[in-house]
Amino acid sequence: MKIALWLAITAFMLAGCNRAADRADNDNQVTTDVGDALDQQAIARGILPDLRNLKFAGRFETRSELGTDKFCAIAIGQDRYRIGVLAVFGSESKCEGQGTARIDGEKVQIQLQGSGACSFNGEFDGVELRFPGDLEVACDNYCSDRASLAGTSYFMVDPGNDAAQQTLGRAIGRLCLP
Repeated sequence: MKIALWLAITAFMLAGCNRAADRADNDNQVTTDVGDALDQQAIARGILPDLRNLKFAGRFETRSELGTDKFCAIAIGQDRYRIGVLAVFGSESKCEGQGTARIDGEKVQIQLQGSGACSFNGEFDGVELRFPGDLEVACDNYCSDRASLAGTSYFMVDPGNDAAQQTLGRAIGRLCLP
């Protein structure tokens, strides 16, 4: 008798848990639907970028008291770009290089060429390009002592190939031109 009572109580508790889980799933779906609708309205008004139609070609910058970090991208094919980057850490300390990039959604596969093989995946949300905080050692070849591309970020300031072509480097005259 005690076992039957215990089994009955357990069955009622499990049934209650299932109903609570079903309600939570429905609440999450409603929240997701409302969030998606708000995102679509923000995209339509230009507040948020449309991740399906990201425009990556252009001039990017981040200003600090140490100088202006720069990144540029010129479209050279379907989702392929010629790029240049300058990260400034003072008057004598910098990272600078050129290479190529391929964009896939929010992921940007970057390869620097000229001073060794340096490749990594950055993230681009339509406004900001972020490099990962940990890069392979070969990427140090593009930097002076105590400088690194790791963890740097760049904001789109002027879209388009024309803007990218005007981006100036330090040792490299125009960052995005061969």
